[in-house]
Amino acid sequence: MTPAEARDAFTRFLKTPEAEMDLAEGALLIAAEEYPELRLGAYLDRIERLAGELREMVGDEISPAGVVERCNAFFFEAQRFRGNHADYYDPRNSYLNEVLERRLGIPITLSVVYVVVGERAGLPLRGVGMPGHFMVKYAPRAAEGEVFIDPFHGRVRSREECAKMLGEMYGEAVPMRPGFLEPSPKRQILARILNNLKGIYMGKGDLQRALASSDRIMLANPHATGEWRDRGMIEFRLHRDRDALRDFARYLEIRPEPVDAPRIRQLRNELLGRLN
Repeated sequence: MTPAEARDAFTRFLKTPEAEMDLAEGALLIAAEEYPELRLGAYLDRIERLAGELREMVGDEISPAGVVERCNAFFFEAQRFRGNHADYYDPRNSYLNEVLERRLGIPITLSVVYVVVGERAGLPLRGVGMPGHFMVKYAPRAAEGEVFIDPFHGRVRSREECAKMLGEMYGEAVPMRPGFLEPSPKRQILARILNNLKGIYMGKGDLQRALASSDRIMLANPHATGEWRDRGMIEFRLHRDRDALRDFARYLEIRPEPVDAPRIRQLRNELLGRLN
């Protein structure tokens, strides 16, 4: 699959209704743009095999705590999935094919593995996009059975521990809200993976890959108004002046007086000077 074919496939995928969307397929299509040799079906088959093994390991256990304990033993002991603490910003940590191959990842991609395998095994698992640290929620219909799993650290967390972790990351700037521990829509999860990739590639000075990530964020989450600005900034640095001008104009149209409006107007004027 060429990068252009992968982009087209991802665009078509995003038209799928949320309830029918396969998160594994979406994450693999993100990777396919970077890995032209990636065989989508082969990785989906691998996920199905893992789900079969997990189903056997869970067996007839029905208590939420017991099910999660067996899931954790499967993922973190038998399969040896673990957080890449040594090289957190390695781009491979954000590509699902690499995470499946290397058994290494960051919170969001390890959570995606946990969820897509667990769902195929018939378990009520959802991704939870708490700011700063993605996790998994075992979410049976009875609210008292909820369990939060932190795949990056290979452990279970209580709501109180989640709130404490958020406070350690952000202090009082981001107080805990109940919505932070609710399941995230799949498009939002995919956009967050892409946002991680954008940040990684910006840090490496790889503007073309950062732009490719930004383009796909806009596809996955068209309401991300700040992305018009971010993409415009990348285009500005790449001297894609007309594209940058268009994105800055759209940003200021949607948010007429953001705090960074003076800076964006300054860049817009510089672009107009370049083009005249």
